Amino acid sequence: MGARPSAFTLTAPGPLRLYSTEELLRLPPPTWLVGGILPEGSLSVLYGPPESGKSFLAIDLALSVATGLPWHGHPVEQGFVVYVAAEGGSGISKRVRAWLEAKQVAARGVPVAWLVESLTVNKESDDVGRLMQRLDDELEHTPRLIVVDTLARCLEGDENTQLDVGRFVAGVDMLRHEYKAAVMIVHHTRLDGDRERGNTALRGGTDTMLSATKDENSILVECTKQKDWEHFPPLSVTLTPVRDTESCILVSDTVGREAQLLALFIGETAYSASELLARAGVTGMSRKTFFRALGDTKQSGRILKENGKYRLAGVTSDTP
Repeated sequence: MGARPSAFTLTAPGPLRLYSTEELLRLPPPTWLVGGILPEGSLSVLYGPPESGKSFLAIDLALSVATGLPWHGHPVEQGFVVYVAAEGGSGISKRVRAWLEAKQVAARGVPVAWLVESLTVNKESDDVGRLMQRLDDELEHTPRLIVVDTLARCLEGDENTQLDVGRFVAGVDMLRHEYKAAVMIVHHTRLDGDRERGNTALRGGTDTMLSATKDENSILVECTKQKDWEHFPPLSVTLTPVRDTESCILVSDTVGREAQLLALFIGETAYSASELLARAGVTGMSRKTFFRALGDTKQSGRILKENGKYRLAGVTSDTP
């Protein structure tokens, strides 16, 4: 039997389809659900210590996808969202109300389906089957994003064993493949706070890993894995109260930090980093926030570094 030319379709569409090299090179590039952050149809994990703002971030991102509003400067593809609030809905409802109030968006126009009970996730789970049946029979929308908050409430077994974590990932993949949706899992860190809790099979099975750490009211989001794409720069947001809601929203604080740092300069005076840090301490700015602001403001070109000292851009230094 003669060889089939590689320019032609190698095998028919369907499971275990084989692509020729030329077909492989013609495959479309990846698309983004949240530009530079979450690829379409991906499996991601957002993890952090207790009270680090993980659920605030997940809710904020989910509502941005549902409404199509940009997520802290990143463009968003609008779509229906399913949010599994496995730890209950009472606390989440306050956060959602604050977000809607701050964005001036009516609840009726936000396409999110909220599940406020735990869900056992694995390939053999009756819960996953029931959820899919409800989505297919009772809703007109196909989810573009599914959030599972948290892994601990939805995993059956021991999160430290490869077998149980593998079964959980297989259950998540059923949802991903059925709806071609991105799935984000909210998870906790180990006691040392350095990385996500549990077996490494979770990290191995994901496309994107996001860590959340909190300093005062500021939350830093960092990319610790992006399987096929560049890591995005760290994203910093601040928990900001919304009047009459008893809750907060997240506001990108790069601009606020820069303003704080620029206020430390007097006229044309140039300062060393240690001198600026001492001035920042008087204003109550933490060391971590100061160095983050210093890096942001230098990168934006609003301050310059010469001879080991910083000065405002556009002015002449009075130091030799």
